[in-house]
Amino acid sequence: MKKINYLLQISLVTLLMLGFTKATHAQDPIPKDGFVEHNDGNRPSLYVNLDPEPKPLKKAWKSFLKDNYDFKIKGIGFLSNKDLLYKEDVIIEKLSSKRMNFYTQIVENEVGSEMKVFASFGYDIYISKTETPEEYKTMKRMLSEFLNSYLPDYYKDQVKDTEKKVKDLSKDVKGLNKDISKNNKEIENLNEELEELTKEAAEKEEALEKASIKLEERQNKLTRIKKALKN
Repeated sequence: MKKINYLLQISLVTLLMLGFTKATHAQDPIPKDGFVEHNDGNRPSLYVNLDPEPKPLKKAWKSFLKDNYDFKIKGIGFLSNKDLLYKEDVIIEKLSSKRMNFYTQIVENEVGSEMKVFASFGYDIYISKTETPEEYKTMKRMLSEFLNSYLPDYYKDQVKDTEKKVKDLSKDVKGLNKDISKNNKEIENLNEELEELTKEAAEKEEALEKASIKLEERQNKLTRIKKALKN
């Protein structure tokens, strides 16, 4: 029973450590300035490293953009799961009155996902902190709004999943402990029965030995009597 309880403790610690390890890699989900390879060049972008895996992150980003910025990004959906999501030749009124190409690259990394957001006016004019500061600031706010709305729900779901695992493990351990207790009781009963049988066998063996001696004595006596009667 002690062993089972120890295994439960190890399992719970493992679950908590896994969550803690991932959290330490992605404790600061604040959009940062970066670059991305696109159209044969190194382009300005905003990036974050996040715990969620790429596919659910892409779906959440797509829904957020549709609900809050009134456009549908392509590259994720039915039979589609691309690293680069895009919406070209679009006007995103909250971002700019000009037509633009809007991109998001989401790829798996050692944390979970690396997410890069960038956009361009035409082929080679990319939104940047220096050349288009207002648009860049707005794009950063877009990403921050998404993270603020998505991540709390994501981690709530993670907590629920972990709580369920802990509950299931606790239930399994309780059942195992019950089985062990039952088996121990059966073993105890069997040991008592074995002890009684061993004692009975020893008594029978002793009685057999005495009976054998008595039989030999009587056989000898019978032999002597026969000889005496013949004389």
